[in-house]
Amino acid sequence: MTLIPKFQAPTPSGAPYLANNFKPIEAETTTFDLEVIGHIPEALNGRLLRIGPNPASVPDPAQYHWFSGSGMAHGLCLREGRAEWYRSRYVRDASVVAALKLPPLGGPGVGRRDGSVNTNFTSVGGKLYAVVEAGSLPVELNYELESLARADFNGTLEAGFTGHPKFDPITGEQHALTYEPGHSVRYISLDQNGYAATKARIDLPHIPLIHDLAFTASFIVIPDLPVTFQPEHAKAKFPWLWDERRDARIGLLPRNGDVTNIQWFEAPRCFVFHFVNAYDDGDLTIIDLVRHLRMFERDRNGPNEGSPTLVRWTLDRRSRRLSETLLDDHGTEFPRINARFGGKSYRFGYTAHWGGDVRFGPAMKHDMLRGSTEIHHYGPDRMTLEPIFVRKPEALAEDEGWIMSYVYDAARNLSDVVILDAQDFTGEPVATIRLPVRVPFGFHGEWIADNTLSSHSA
Repeated sequence: MTLIPKFQAPTPSGAPYLANNFKPIEAETTTFDLEVIGHIPEALNGRLLRIGPNPASVPDPAQYHWFSGSGMAHGLCLREGRAEWYRSRYVRDASVVAALKLPPLGGPGVGRRDGSVNTNFTSVGGKLYAVVEAGSLPVELNYELESLARADFNGTLEAGFTGHPKFDPITGEQHALTYEPGHSVRYISLDQNGYAATKARIDLPHIPLIHDLAFTASFIVIPDLPVTFQPEHAKAKFPWLWDERRDARIGLLPRNGDVTNIQWFEAPRCFVFHFVNAYDDGDLTIIDLVRHLRMFERDRNGPNEGSPTLVRWTLDRRSRRLSETLLDDHGTEFPRINARFGGKSYRFGYTAHWGGDVRFGPAMKHDMLRGSTEIHHYGPDRMTLEPIFVRKPEALAEDEGWIMSYVYDAARNLSDVVILDAQDFTGEPVATIRLPVRVPFGFHGEWIADNTLSSHSA
């Protein structure tokens, strides 16, 4: 068994985020007809995508922040039971263009909104985009993950976008909260044709980091938490830090964008990157989320402030009080659900282990009704990235589908794609696809089915 050296933290530099499986890979890869152990379900025709930071030139460790590196997109194409190809491609921001001496990428935002795009994907209007928060524009990618152009959604995006749009299965729109210096927090709706509309501008007394949102049938959930823009104190390139001056609160914005009727609730002092889901229950709004005790306080080069926990916040809209219930304390992050249950009462969530020192590991299936957790161990020193739920054709049950994820194998220093049956979560994998390279620890991914225009309808 090969042990990974312990992550050294707290640290005054970004060096740990450039080592082990955080280390950038040095070249783009293209390979065909990959080895498969088991059987790939023939209904899975499409691409399993991943994205994360991968600087194209060697960064200064003192200034490097894990969130700041140029993006690299990874994709595995499955077709008729075969693993047809794997590709990795840089998302061509200004730094990649300069480092690799590539032609400039076209589209709006030259010199201002052409920074790193490294966080997530969205698919809308028949087009695929890599996205990021805090200012840079989305980048349109082709089927083979080559960068085509920066995009502002047909001129309808006022400024930057988000790294975490949320698909609404009822309306077909995507909800987004955007933030950046010099702009109000904006609530944006992106329609199915790829046009963005700013529905609300929310003026706050500071510039908070807002990575994600949740929504219900009636509300958009607005997190206002104590990680704020503090360039005067930052040494790394991502100048959002823990702010002892700020309390934590959560807001419920009516779906029509009426900011005069936001309801604010005092929340535990903490930080939240990701919401699992939210829904209304009479006078209550239920919000499930991953709670970090602190963020960017000791370690200002990455998210290393201990193990996060899965909790439920119950907001009583009559009393305007919030109560918290612990759902799971294993150390979890990167939650996913069956997207057809977004904004509605649901039962199952899926997460990846996140332990102390940013240590990854098994996948987890959380039964919110029974209050239980199943754990799938991929093997010694095998660590899953974000687990993605893909619904089976004609499925009736909420958990009738597959869990797909990129899994890093430290002993081989390579990665696999592993497919689980979500209803046999602890059982043997349905299929394991061997990749010829490792996929560095990164952020988000998506399954883009070939027969859909949107990744969220798979």
